Amino acid sequence: MDSSVSYREHPSYWNDFYQRGHAAAPRLPSQFAAFALGEMLTPDSPMGQIDGVIEFGCGNGRDSQLFAAHGLSVLGLDESIEAIGLCRVAGLPAHARFECCAARQAREAVEVFAEQHSRVAVYARFFLHAISEEDEHSLLALLQATLPEGAPLFLEYRTTADADQHKIFGESHYRRYLDHRATLARIAAAGFATVYEIEGRGFAKYREEDALVGRCIAIRNASLA
Repeated sequence: MDSSVSYREHPSYWNDFYQRGHAAAPRLPSQFAAFALGEMLTPDSPMGQIDGVIEFGCGNGRDSQLFAAHGLSVLGLDESIEAIGLCRVAGLPAHARFECCAARQAREAVEVFAEQHSRVAVYARFFLHAISEEDEHSLLALLQATLPEGAPLFLEYRTTADADQHKIFGESHYRRYLDHRATLARIAAAGFATVYEIEGRGFAKYREEDALVGRCIAIRNASLA
């Protein structure tokens, strides 16, 4: 796949990946999911205790499974119908729901889910770098318009220094390597105040690959909208 072409123009790529090669995809929850869960369930956290999680780019549901196993309601969204199919047959509890939906088309689903829960978090791991700049803008605008004040956003993404590193899954994945500081600035411009951020290695190690990633937690702040 041409790395300059967005996922939107190749919707069959991830369907093929999960249909044919899903056995190779990790099944255990990511380190970032465990980190985010700890923050979500901390009683005295400044974001409050979360009761619902919206995951964008949920893939095979491995991180959504962790959230659901700890009692959180989950809405998992992915544009790949094959990925959503894997999630739906995974035997998850009724409080985990999955929809085949592009992020730019998820406004109604996000609004309904947010209305049904007292404190909602948005989670997206390795999703921001897998969509185009245009789709990132649409996603941040959607979250700015739909999330209530105080809602946290958990993001992890590959950064520019990771571009030349060997990848387990090769170069066929679309990856838009992000400048960490510029990404934080765009998140802030969308009305989110960053309360935690870091860039480095050791956060997303998979077999012999140790990706250089950026992480952040940002809180929806009405005064910054």
